[in-house]
Amino acid sequence: MDVVLSKNSDKAIYTQIYEQIASQIMSGEIKPGEQLPPIRTVALNLRISVIPVKQAWEQLEREGFISTAVGRGTFANEFARHEISDKRTSTAVDLLSEKIKACREMGLSLRDVQKIVEKIWHVGE
Repeated sequence: MDVVLSKNSDKAIYTQIYEQIASQIMSGEIKPGEQLPPIRTVALNLRISVIPVKQAWEQLEREGFISTAVGRGTFANEFARHEISDKRTSTAVDLLSEKIKACREMGLSLRDVQKIVEKIWHVGE
């Protein structure tokens, strides 16, 4: 499990943690059944309060990414392929909705936004 926080991000710390862990579970980087470190350990390693880590863990649990067994720890859940696909789509919608709305408000067309996304997509290749 690897989490990198950005002080320059407009996202809350717990959101950054949540998104990175959820992404690692969906991609298989964190394997189903793999134990996650305790909240206090994560907070200590990230040099932050336990509160945002706890908030991220709670959101991950609410959305079915992790399960906590009292006295045993927190574990990544296993997903069927269709569940992973649904979660990826849902996460992408959450990430892009606000940004696309801002593009529309700037007067960009759907085709303009598609071209921008394609350009950005190919930069990472």
